[in-house]
Amino acid sequence: MHKVWVCILVVLSFATGAYGQVQTREVRGVVQDSLGRPLVGVTVRLYAKKDTMMVSTNEHGRFIFSHVAANDFKLTFSLIGFQLFERHYTSNVLLPITELVTVNLKEQPQELQEIAVYGVVPVVIKQDTVQYNARAYNVRKSALLEELIKQMPGLQVDRNGNVDAQGQRISRVKVNGKDFFNGDVLTATRNLPADIVENVQIIDDYGDQANITGIKNTEPEKVLNVTIKEDRNYGAFGQLTTGGGTDVNDKTRGRYIGSFSANQFRGDQQISILGSTNNTNTSLFSFGDISGAGNRNGADLSSMIDAGDGINTAHSIGLNYRDELAKGVTVYGGYIFTKRQNQTIGTTGLQSIYQNRIINSLDEVHSNTDNAKHKITWTVEANIDTANYLKITPTASYNTNNLNSQSHSTITNNRLFTERMYNTRGVATDPNFDVDIFYNHRFAKRGRNFNITSKIEYFKRNKNDYIDETSVSIDSGKTTPQKDYSLFKQNVSNFSYNRSVLLGLSYTEPVTKRSYLEFNYQYETNSIANARNTYNIDRNTQEETPVDSLSINYDYLFQSHQVGVNYQGDANKLKYTFGFALQPTKLNGKTPSRDVATRFNSFNFVPSARLQYSINRTSNLALNYRGQNNQPAFTQIQPIRDVSNPQYIVIGNANLKPEFMNIVSLQYRHFSIQNGSSLFTNLSFTHIQDKVVTNRINIPNSTKQETEFLNTNGYYDFRGFYHYSAPLAGKVLTLNLNGSMDYTNNLTYINDVRNVAKNMVFSQNLQVNFLIEDLIEADLRSSYTLNKITYNIPTFIDAGANTFSLGFGGRGYLPRKWTVSVDFSQGFNSGYSSAINVNPTLLNVYLEKAFLANDMLAVRLQGFDLFNKNTGVRREIVGNDIFDMRNNRLARYFLISLNLRLQKFPAED
Repeated sequence: MHKVWVCILVVLSFATGAYGQVQTREVRGVVQDSLGRPLVGVTVRLYAKKDTMMVSTNEHGRFIFSHVAANDFKLTFSLIGFQLFERHYTSNVLLPITELVTVNLKEQPQELQEIAVYGVVPVVIKQDTVQYNARAYNVRKSALLEELIKQMPGLQVDRNGNVDAQGQRISRVKVNGKDFFNGDVLTATRNLPADIVENVQIIDDYGDQANITGIKNTEPEKVLNVTIKEDRNYGAFGQLTTGGGTDVNDKTRGRYIGSFSANQFRGDQQISILGSTNNTNTSLFSFGDISGAGNRNGADLSSMIDAGDGINTAHSIGLNYRDELAKGVTVYGGYIFTKRQNQTIGTTGLQSIYQNRIINSLDEVHSNTDNAKHKITWTVEANIDTANYLKITPTASYNTNNLNSQSHSTITNNRLFTERMYNTRGVATDPNFDVDIFYNHRFAKRGRNFNITSKIEYFKRNKNDYIDETSVSIDSGKTTPQKDYSLFKQNVSNFSYNRSVLLGLSYTEPVTKRSYLEFNYQYETNSIANARNTYNIDRNTQEETPVDSLSINYDYLFQSHQVGVNYQGDANKLKYTFGFALQPTKLNGKTPSRDVATRFNSFNFVPSARLQYSINRTSNLALNYRGQNNQPAFTQIQPIRDVSNPQYIVIGNANLKPEFMNIVSLQYRHFSIQNGSSLFTNLSFTHIQDKVVTNRINIPNSTKQETEFLNTNGYYDFRGFYHYSAPLAGKVLTLNLNGSMDYTNNLTYINDVRNVAKNMVFSQNLQVNFLIEDLIEADLRSSYTLNKITYNIPTFIDAGANTFSLGFGGRGYLPRKWTVSVDFSQGFNSGYSSAINVNPTLLNVYLEKAFLANDMLAVRLQGFDLFNKNTGVRREIVGNDIFDMRNNRLARYFLISLNLRLQKFPAED
């Protein structure tokens, strides 16, 4: 009995001691300058009631306090040449590691507010950047970057792998601030493992010049930047995928997929080799060319119905390299090759609306395309010294495109009827070369900069089109119906080249400690030569006869000079830029073989304005205005009749003026740290002066139409978008709402009569996500789209189409590393022509078994489109034309696949 009491006392003693010990945690973060570059040697001091600690940042700008007992503490940051900076923090007592928001030190004193950080902050909004902390989102160990992005509020990934951020398409991807595989989105999102990612940043990138001067008066590019964890920036990772199966609809060929990737990161050095081949419309590494099926539940293989038209066979391979050759000198770039073959069978219903009639056309089209592309890009980026920066990016590419198309059309125009067979065969080659150069000199006086921007581009195209048409037209209004037969065979040879040069100069001078004045000049010239030779082909002898009236050699030169001034100020939370530019332009065109010459001069006043108000650390508001000049396309100004499609004749107008656009946009972004909700909204208004529009003419007593071009005023477009996300029950349930609206006041002329077409496209989407980690992931989704158009001409009939869909998708994680997935959707379409309208029911399933440590090996059995209903339906409205299109898509097939993933990184501390 005595021994029992002794044991109890010992246990209680240990328990009391353990309870009395102070719980500690790790606190860490990153310090950068105002340009986002890591700062080395920053002294970081931690002050609390029981703690006083000090560390310095390493070469990556990172600091770590290993044993912090206090929940509330203050940090101060100091470095010679930068302001003293301090913040108060409150850490989450339940988390062993507290990752702090990145700290940006300023070179000059600036009023700052204190904020509270609650554990890991998922989203931080700072000026032109929305930063997502990857640690705040739970994904499985085998997940790729795409699956991580799908959990981030305000970001959407469609089935083709395209990423939209706050309603705008992501155009480029960077890794640690540098382009990865020429910035291709899919290559990064479907190759990089999610567990190596530190942060995902969505950046409104205004270009190299704006990043240095801070003056932003152009249209930004949406860029996704991925920062890699410090302990994952050294290592190797890759994957190998192979699979095969059967196609229920095409028993003569099987379905296959294969891909590989190998990546090695050694700090500043990155080497990646990727490749893929498949005939399942699934291009894992698209390089921006190949349209493949994306997926919702992971990125190794497709688990969604393909949303791309036709059947694709795709092959691609690429190499990406990055390294720091010397201190301050970084090189990066690579080579890519893509080849895609597409077979599409479709039906298009076309309504061409005129004052007293509607021309209806029903086209059955079978087309085959074969495209190949080589591209090499290389960038040299040099911080020559503390005052001089140089960036040079040459790019060369070579494309080949082959098209074969056969169509059967029935066209009606009241009592007139035309039936035709129209076959085309085209071959085109496009070599292209361009080089971008940017140089900046930073003077000793802070804020004084001089930079030069230059872009030189050469583009050439050789294209031959062979056209063969057979048609019969019947006039049923006559007592004896009259039949007219037409045989048309032609060879159209096109040659063109475009040489363009852009040179920009900018000088920035500080006015006060918080304001700058920029003087800029830009010269741009485009020299374009086009030769078009048309030959009629004798059907019996195949002899080609030149047609001088349809051939032309037309050259034109577009030049512009722009001189501008911008003023930028910073009033604590408000940053503003106002400016204007004077822009004289000149367009000269000439035809050596004819007496045709064009000369047009214009002078534009181009104002710009930008206001950005930081409401707090997680909310901001931005207002932008800019003007832009657009020159007409060559097909719009070539002074000849193009009859290569006899049913739709095009006539150019050499006297077209350039368009001038006025664009106003408003953006609001907010994230709530307290409840995790987020709201992103965009509004924009565009008004175009001298808008280039079409004049559609119905040729009397026929079903044929002519298109001319002219300038007019009155065009405007209003667009709106919102995305709202909020957790409903912690991380178990999440609500996502997003919607968009596009209202266009479009202008066309129909038989020389002005027509105003008011087109509204409204879309609303709802999605509820359900997540229990390592047990189930599921979502319920619905969407509705309305496409409606009204005309001001009384005899025109307004038109509208509706699309509504419901869907469910989910994955369940079963014992012994089994995974089952189901994806179901039902579409409802109305308002389309009867020959086009379908309501597809789609179902995908797969069963997967994982093997080895960390689920390195996975075997999956997949069934795609089990109901065999996958069909693409959409509507497009252009002028007085309403296109209702239905195309084949990859339908029911089964696939068994194997996926092997390997990675080796330094062991975590």
